[in-house]
Amino acid sequence: MSLLLATFALQLGQWEPVVTPYFKKEPLAIRSVTPLTPVTKRFEVEEFKVDLGATFDNPFDPSDISLDAKVISPKGESCSVPGFFYRSFDRALKDGKEVLTKKEEPEWRLRVCPMETGLYTLTLSVKDRTGSITSEPIHFKAEASDAHGFLKVSPRNRQYFEYSDGTSYYPIGANICWGNDRGSFSYDEWLPAYGGVGANYTRLWLGPSWVTFAMELSGKSEEGKGMGQFELANAWRLDEVLGKAQQNGMNVMLTIDSYNTLRAHDAFPAWDKAPVNRDNGGPLRIWTDFWTNSQMDRFYKAKLRYLVARYSAFPNVMAWEFWNEVDLTEDDSSDVVQAWHQRMGDSLRAMDPYHHLVSTSLSNSMGNRNLDLLPELDFAQTHSYNNPDVAGGVLYQQSRKAEWGKPHFVSEIGADASSPRMAQDPTGLQIHDPIWMSLATGSSGAAIPWWWDSLIAPKNLYPLFGAAAKFAKGIDWPGEDFHRSNVDIGYQQPPIPAERKDLSFESGPVQWADGDANRPHIVTVFHGKADGDLPLPGIQHGERNHPAWHNPVRFKVNLDRQTRFDVIVGDVSGSGGATLQLSLDGDPVMTRDFPAGENGAQGGSVSKYSGRYGITVPSGDHTITVENIGNDWFMAGYRFVDLNKRTGPPLQAWAIEGNSTVIVWARPEGRTWHRVIVDKTQFPPVQPSIISLEGLSAGDWRMEIWDTWRGQATSISTIHVGISGKVRMPIPVVVNDVAVKLTKLVPGHK
Repeated sequence: MSLLLATFALQLGQWEPVVTPYFKKEPLAIRSVTPLTPVTKRFEVEEFKVDLGATFDNPFDPSDISLDAKVISPKGESCSVPGFFYRSFDRALKDGKEVLTKKEEPEWRLRVCPMETGLYTLTLSVKDRTGSITSEPIHFKAEASDAHGFLKVSPRNRQYFEYSDGTSYYPIGANICWGNDRGSFSYDEWLPAYGGVGANYTRLWLGPSWVTFAMELSGKSEEGKGMGQFELANAWRLDEVLGKAQQNGMNVMLTIDSYNTLRAHDAFPAWDKAPVNRDNGGPLRIWTDFWTNSQMDRFYKAKLRYLVARYSAFPNVMAWEFWNEVDLTEDDSSDVVQAWHQRMGDSLRAMDPYHHLVSTSLSNSMGNRNLDLLPELDFAQTHSYNNPDVAGGVLYQQSRKAEWGKPHFVSEIGADASSPRMAQDPTGLQIHDPIWMSLATGSSGAAIPWWWDSLIAPKNLYPLFGAAAKFAKGIDWPGEDFHRSNVDIGYQQPPIPAERKDLSFESGPVQWADGDANRPHIVTVFHGKADGDLPLPGIQHGERNHPAWHNPVRFKVNLDRQTRFDVIVGDVSGSGGATLQLSLDGDPVMTRDFPAGENGAQGGSVSKYSGRYGITVPSGDHTITVENIGNDWFMAGYRFVDLNKRTGPPLQAWAIEGNSTVIVWARPEGRTWHRVIVDKTQFPPVQPSIISLEGLSAGDWRMEIWDTWRGQATSISTIHVGISGKVRMPIPVVVNDVAVKLTKLVPGHK
C-alpha cells in the first residue's frame, strides 16, 4: 500500500495491514468447501476446509481479508460464524522436548457446532481488498448425540452453571495453564489423570509469550511474529489439547492474557519482551496505554475474532477469561480498566455465536466489586494464597461474594504464592480442604488449586479431585436452591471435667489495596466473647512500604483468668521483611524482627518465621496492641488460648441445605493448614458427636457419612425428619475430617 493510500486509510479510520509471510495475490474465488468430519452430531465440532483465492497481506486482519459463514439451523434461525487461517503440524519428542514440524501449506478452515438435530445450511462469503464473493448454499445434517452442549449461567439459579440441555455443572479440577518442555505431550498425561478420576475443569493460558499456547510472539512480521499475527504452531497445540480435554470430559477456561504482559517490575514482569511494546514493534509506548490506545483495541478485537473463529465451536470451552490478575498490570485507574472490559465484552458477545461465558480475574482476594459486577462478565472469581487457613480463605470470600448475584468460585488457590511446599505438604492438605469447604458453603465450583506440575503430578494427588467428584455426582446444583445452614454440634457423651477452648481470629481478609482490612482495628473481649471491628485482617502491613495500609490491631480485654495470647505468624514478605511488636497496656513487651533476604532482595514470601509469638496476659482489664513496625508485611492470626469453657466437642462444621440434598463438612476445631503443616500440631481424634440442623422438609432422608480422602461412603443409613424440620445426625470419631450427604427419599424408594 502506498504512503498516500495508507494515509487516506488512516483518515477513514482504517489501518494499513501488517505484511506477513502468508501474503497472497490471487483472483477472488471460493474453489471448494470440504467437510472434514465423517459424521456430524449435535454439540460436536463440524470442520470444513475452504479452498479460496484472494489478495491479502495479513490473513489475521479481517479488514484485509475475512471469511464468514451464514449458518441457518433446522428451525430457520441464523448466525454468523467467522473462518480462520490454519496450518497443520506433526509433533515429536526429541531429548524430552516437544518439536513441531510444518505439514501442508497454510489453508482456511471453518468450524461449526450444531446445537440441534436436522438439516443445516451454510453460505460462505469472502471479502478482500478487491471485492467480495458468496458461495452456493452447502448443506449438512446433524444427528443426535449424548453430549450436553455449551455451558451457561443457569436460568434456574444464577449462582450456578448448567449445560445447554439443562444438566447441572459443578467445576472440579486444577489449573494446568501451560506445559513443561514436553509441551502438548504433558497434557497426554495430565488430562487423562484428571478426567480418569471424574474431574471436569481446567484452565489454559494463551499469553504471555513464554506459555505453551501463546497466541502472540515478539519478532519480525516477515517471520510470522509480532502484533497482528498469531502463532500457528501454538494454535495447533491448543487444538490438540482442547480435543484431548473433550475426550476426557474436561471443560476449559481459556485465559487470553495475563498481567505479566503489562508489568515492567516485580512479580514476573514480561513487558520488556511483550509484542505490544513499541520497542518490539508493538503500538504501546508504555503499558498503561493498553486500555485506551485505539490501535491496540483494533489488534485485540482481531485476536478475539480469531479465537472465536478457531475455538468457539468447542463445547468444552467453558469460558473466555480476558485477564489473569488484571489488577497487577500496574495501572491504578480502575475506571479505564472497567471501560475496556465493557468495550471488549460487548465486542466478544457480538462475535461469539455460541455465547460462551466471559470473566476476568484479580490477584486481590477481596475482588473489585465494580469490575466483578459488570454485566459483560458472567461470573466472579477469587484468587487466594498465603492464608494460614487455606480453607478459611474460601469460606470468607464465598460468604461475601455469594451475595453478588453471580456464580463465584475460587479459581486459584494455594498455601503459598511462591512455592508448592511439596516437602511439607506431600498429601495435599492445601488442595483437599478448600475443595470440601467449597462444597459445604455453596460455592459455584470447587476451589481450583495451582501447582499442577510441582505438587499434584509428582505426588499423584489426582484422587483428591476424584473423591469430591464422586461425592458431588448427581447433585442438581441449580435445582436445589441451596442456602447456608446454621450448624449445632453437641456431645454424645460430655467429658468430665469440662474442656476449654481457644478464642481465635484466623483466616481474615488479605488485601493489597485500600480497603476495610487495611486500617487499624479495635476489638473488645468481654466474658470470652468478641465484638468490634471484625473480621480481623489476615495480614499486618508495615509502617514503611505501605504506610496507608498500616493496620495494627488493638484488643481491649477483660479476662477472668490469666491467659496466653498468641500472634500466629504465617508467611512474611521476602522483599522487605517485617517486624512484629506486641504491647501490653501501652508498653512494648515483645519485638520480633523478620528480615527479608540479603539486602531485602529475596522476593516472594518467606516461611521460616512461621509460628506462634505470644505473651501471658494477667486477669483483669488490659489493652493488647499488635503492630508491624517493619518494612512490608506478614500474614497474621490471633488466639487467646483456653479462654472459654467448651460447651460442645472440638469440631467445626459448615453446611448447605437444598430441596432434596444437604451437604455438611466438619473438621477438628482449629485444624488449619498452618497448624497441621507448619506448626506440626497434633490434633487428637474428636470423640463421637451430634450435628444438628433445622429447616429440612419432613420425611425420610438417606444419610451418607463420607471418607473425604478415599472418596467413599463409610456409613449409609436412613433418618427421619419430623414436621419440626430438625435433624440430629450421630457422627463417629473424626480424625482428619468428615463429610455428610443427606438425600431426600421419595416414598417407596430406598
